[in-house]
Amino acid sequence: MRRRLCRSWGLAVALVVVLAAAPVTFGPESVRAGRTRPAALAGSWYPDGRALLLAGAHFLMRTAANAPTLPAKPIALVVPHAGWDYSGLAAATAFRLLRPGDFDRVVILAPSHHGSFRGFALDDVTAYQTPLGETPICEGVAQMLAGEAARVVPGVTESEHAVEIELPFLQATLGSFCLVPVLSGQTDGGIREAFARELSRLDDGRTLFVFSSDFTHYGSRYGFTPFGDLSPATRDKIRALNDRAIRLLSRQDANGFRAYERETGNTICGRHGLATMLELLARIAPGAEGTLLAHYTSADLPRADDASSVSYVALAFVRPPESATNGVAPSAGAPLVAMPRLHTIPVDAPPIGPEMGDRLVHLAEAALRSQLANGDDLDQLLREWPRGAEQERLQGVFVTLNRTDPVEIERYGRLRGCIGQPEPQFPLYYGIVRAAVDAALHDSRFDPVTAFELNQLDVEVTVLSRRRPVESWRDIQIGTHGIILEKGNKAALFLPQVATQNGWSIEETLTALARKAGLPRDGWKEGARFSVFTGQVFGGAS
Repeated sequence: MRRRLCRSWGLAVALVVVLAAAPVTFGPESVRAGRTRPAALAGSWYPDGRALLLAGAHFLMRTAANAPTLPAKPIALVVPHAGWDYSGLAAATAFRLLRPGDFDRVVILAPSHHGSFRGFALDDVTAYQTPLGETPICEGVAQMLAGEAARVVPGVTESEHAVEIELPFLQATLGSFCLVPVLSGQTDGGIREAFARELSRLDDGRTLFVFSSDFTHYGSRYGFTPFGDLSPATRDKIRALNDRAIRLLSRQDANGFRAYERETGNTICGRHGLATMLELLARIAPGAEGTLLAHYTSADLPRADDASSVSYVALAFVRPPESATNGVAPSAGAPLVAMPRLHTIPVDAPPIGPEMGDRLVHLAEAALRSQLANGDDLDQLLREWPRGAEQERLQGVFVTLNRTDPVEIERYGRLRGCIGQPEPQFPLYYGIVRAAVDAALHDSRFDPVTAFELNQLDVEVTVLSRRRPVESWRDIQIGTHGIILEKGNKAALFLPQVATQNGWSIEETLTALARKAGLPRDGWKEGARFSVFTGQVFGGAS
């Protein structure tokens, strides 16, 4: 069913790409004059636009909430680097452990997927950019690290995804920090030891080390099929193969990990970086405790490729307990080994109260400001959003934007955009942000909303009950029911308030709904199916 289902008389919420506002800078210092590496993955590997990216990061981290916590803040993280649709949840189990102000500097060591070189590649740019803003490169660090083991390698970082994919999570959790991006090429034990020695000079209690790596790449496309074609039994063997590597990494067994590499030839793309991590930890935190946070494969996901599989692992290391500064005990979390199942709101769920309704409207408005004008209140709203099973249940919602200027209303009509999720697909907080953005940018009946319109738009949020089919259009109650009409491959939806706002009878409502679906005016009279739902409306003009 199409998502653009609001009537041009309905109420709407808007959200738009920033056209003229200056980017927000994440970092302890202003970005120095120089070359900024632009985002290469936004809109493909992770969401584009400030609001969607912030909400997407918070959604993944909240979904991963039952993974283990730590007795202290981590000193090092191992995280995957595929697109967020694949490995984002595994990465979120690690990044959710971070808090604003935990670190001033982050080193990301990732493999190079596009360049061939020996040793480690440093970057000579002055900042990395994502839709969340620019993060400055830590001044002077590249020069300090440069030497026999590391140097600037022109061109290898520009199209590399394994550093950039981690950056929005770090921006969403830490806020202000500077970045040290490093790519690993071909290394040996001597080069890794030398570079780890240089990295250890950065350990000051305010530096986080992030090692970006996917684990086993299995299938003919990767040239790695030691267990035959992919099958349930093969998946078990892949998991066991990764489990061996995880145990060696967790207990800092550098010799064992090198032997494992030689024996198995496992296609862990970040293996050079992980081996360097072991050399580093031996210097700055011998005996550091490794905690497994997540381990699953792309074959475990819906619509998985039947012929290949990539494994995603997240690990966190903290200093030994005697040197930890935080006495917080770990929670009863367990490693995430499959996608958590989110439940749909039950039919008999109590209505949303007015206080929460106001918060929903404020969230939609903040999403609009964030997407259109780089507003900074959405991040705080998402950080403070209530937690608990009820907040994570899937529920349908629409956001509607209406014009408030009488001249504009006279000329163009009241509605400015309306889109939502009639079928529960996301928790309410995330669904509202997505609906607000879509209503502003992707309602095909209108041009995209601009930042200059924000003060002249009225935002309304309609929270939907679960739909239920009715036998006949005669069972529909105008003013109470929202209506979904389906006939053949065509469908359309009206929110409950549309008919009453326009003073329509049931016949007039269904005629308008049929026209919206692309059917003849009387197309609702024969062969059409109807479903109804109720809606709680918050915000809008009083």
